[in-house]
Amino acid sequence: MANPSLFKIYGSLILVQLIFGFHYLTTSIIVERIDAFEWTAIRIFFAGVLMALIYRHRILNFPKGKEWNFLIILSLLGIVLNTAFFTKGLEYTTPAHASLISCMIPVMTLVFAWLLGKEEMNKYKSLSILIAMSGALILFGIDDLDIRSELFFGDILIFINFSCFGLFLVLSKSMIEHHSSLGLTVLVMSLGSVILLPFSVKGIYLNYDLWLSQPWWIWFAAFYSIFFATVVTYSLNYYAMGFVESSKVALFIYLQPVVAGSISVLLGRDEITVRLLVSSALIMLGLLLSTIETKSTSKLS
Repeated sequence: MANPSLFKIYGSLILVQLIFGFHYLTTSIIVERIDAFEWTAIRIFFAGVLMALIYRHRILNFPKGKEWNFLIILSLLGIVLNTAFFTKGLEYTTPAHASLISCMIPVMTLVFAWLLGKEEMNKYKSLSILIAMSGALILFGIDDLDIRSELFFGDILIFINFSCFGLFLVLSKSMIEHHSSLGLTVLVMSLGSVILLPFSVKGIYLNYDLWLSQPWWIWFAAFYSIFFATVVTYSLNYYAMGFVESSKVALFIYLQPVVAGSISVLLGRDEITVRLLVSSALIMLGLLLSTIETKSTSKLS
């Protein structure tokens, strides 16, 4: 079976970042009214059920024996810890801070991949990271960041969240061929649902009256988070990872600050500035450089 075109692969990765760019806002809205860990458990529970119903037939090989242990580690990194720290972090920090810190995902992913001997470094990878990161930092004005502020705790949680996801991208790459990209998504998401089951039951059963009293936009934000920001994004990420390096998948995270800024402009909370235009150009240039192939290839390809 022929590989899909680069247009489909990179288009999928761009769509993921568009969805996640809006997800910062919806998550912030939810955690203002619902406990962060409780919402994480509910989100993963319903997402796991949906993934199992839609893609269970895509599992090429059902796990056996010790393979479950590795899948549990993947689920903890990419599902449980990733979403829990992200949601809790947004309780204390802002979407702007979170999207800025998200620019560390490609760096952490490439570092983990290099340390584990999964990928090799080349000048284009290095340059693309430096240029794209510069664009993201310019967008949010890193020179004004105050680590002594009350947002620092939330920023640390977000950094842990994205570090977990970077390691998850690297480790899960080796399992895609064995289970298929979507099949592995189903497995790790379902395991995450089981691990978080006690918390999701508490949130659904004991606090159902709290949910029933929420306005319609909370329900919309919850649906968006479960279906689009979880089911759709994980599916598209794994689809792309079947054809490109994990560090390249992570590099597209640099689009999130651009998306967050654009949403802010559309909502009348910000305006188009020279800073926005320059940072966007640098981010796009970084992404372009990341697509250049060299004789130095991934050891996983």
